[in-house]
Amino acid sequence: PKDALQAYAAQELHNREWRYHVEHQLWFKRAVPGDGIDLGDGSPKYIYFDYRSWDRRHFTGSIHDLAQGFLAEDDVRVRVGNSS
Repeated sequence: PKDALQAYAAQELHNREWRYHVEHQLWFKRAVPGDGIDLGDGSPKYIYFDYRSWDRRHFTGSIHDLAQGFLAEDDVRVRVGNSS
């Protein structure tokens, strides 16, 4: 994001274990017990932030390809100053 506030918000989301997926253009987080998702079978589950309803939703798609589309931490980190 070019806007500074967006960049800082993205960095804070990343610090809170949310990851931005480039293809889906959504923020995802691995589900934990407090997220209200049934974690019964032990396989990783993900939630995403649905900006249309302003709520977290359970991701029901394939998680095998999901991790490959997340932005790297360096792409999310806010850079201060001029790095010449």
